[in-house]
Amino acid sequence: MRNPDEVKPDRKAVEASSSPALKFEVELDRQGCFRFPPEILEKLGAGPGSRVLVVYENDQVQIEPDIHALRRLYLEPTSGCNLRCQTCIRHTWNEPFGSMSPELFDRLCQQIKELPFLQSVMLAGFGEPLFHPDIVAMVRKLKEAAAVSVEITTNGTLLTEEVSRQLLEAGLDRLWVSFDGTSETSFDDIRQGASFRLVLKNVQKLRELSTEMKRPLAIGISFVVMRDNIEDIRNIEELIREVGADRVLMSNVLPYTEEMERKMLCLLALTCETFANLPGKPRISLPRLDINYLTKEPIYHLLKGYQNLFMINNAISAPTRSCRFIKDGTTFIRWDGKVAPCMALLHEHITYLYGLERRVKPYFLGDLNDRSLPEIWSSPQYHDFREKVYRFDFSPCHICGGCSYLEGNQEDCFGNTFPVCGGCLWAQGVIQCP
Repeated sequence: MRNPDEVKPDRKAVEASSSPALKFEVELDRQGCFRFPPEILEKLGAGPGSRVLVVYENDQVQIEPDIHALRRLYLEPTSGCNLRCQTCIRHTWNEPFGSMSPELFDRLCQQIKELPFLQSVMLAGFGEPLFHPDIVAMVRKLKEAAAVSVEITTNGTLLTEEVSRQLLEAGLDRLWVSFDGTSETSFDDIRQGASFRLVLKNVQKLRELSTEMKRPLAIGISFVVMRDNIEDIRNIEELIREVGADRVLMSNVLPYTEEMERKMLCLLALTCETFANLPGKPRISLPRLDINYLTKEPIYHLLKGYQNLFMINNAISAPTRSCRFIKDGTTFIRWDGKVAPCMALLHEHITYLYGLERRVKPYFLGDLNDRSLPEIWSSPQYHDFREKVYRFDFSPCHICGGCSYLEGNQEDCFGNTFPVCGGCLWAQGVIQCP
């Protein structure tokens, strides 16, 4: 038996390995009421008169933020791009490409000061943000305008040493880099016009500059997974180390052609509701297990059996029939100033499901050229839209196999009218954005 002093772990190292969390003890009064700490109120987007939803599900109590508090803003600097990636939905567009004007952006920076619960701004869309000539100034002005976290999603090809230095000086908080492969072969084939080695070199130089300039920067990896690159996931940990990422976000490919649909890895998940917490199904709670030759087949059997799987009372499932953008208090601003509720309704595009073409028309709740963002967000039309989508009483078009209603997002068989969200792949948990 070894001496305890020889194997005693370092307390600080153990504490550092624990997930950081905000935890507060609150006291209830005689009426059962309690006060939220200010830090929690901020995360909930809650103030006087706010409504938050208390949910009891799977033996756990959750408090969901106020969906009418604008907490996250997606801003599309440009719809242009320097690449022609095979996974890009812009191939289906009939729209003109454009970039946000300095005048429109400056007006927006003034308006976000009126949004008390805004926490983050993501410079992203269906274009390459670094393709915009004023992207550095945009980051700097956003940081000067409000106490928000500013993020960018990029393909990494335009991330020169000079641009990296300027972005760090401007105060960029997080950079998401699109890596749809962990090797030159798969990456260069999918991201046509890009170079795996160049993007990797650019991100590594950015990390060096961040340390040298003492400007902390978080890095995330965005990865579109499909049949062509699924094996690359085996090497994702090596890529994480090489770029210094603290997060990896994987998404299925958005099928804008029949060929792209055949490359998807989620058709059974859509039709059989795998990784979905379904009422009426048996609930199986697993302990922590070794993953080895003894356990891999039984675990695989449970996963494909479409049961409600839990691990120590934590559901192994993804949200379905639920809009993350609504729940997160998010809105999208297109390069021309039009305001959309989500990524899926930002541009007109074509997708395929079950071999059927689906034309998705954009939907806007306002235009910054006519009204301010606070006015648009607080309008009755936008308020009612958020309530409607939160309830998500749409026909489950992703399950039934397809009819004429699946050809567009104008109406569904439940009597809902434009825009209908039952066929939205974001809402079914198979597509996600940083």
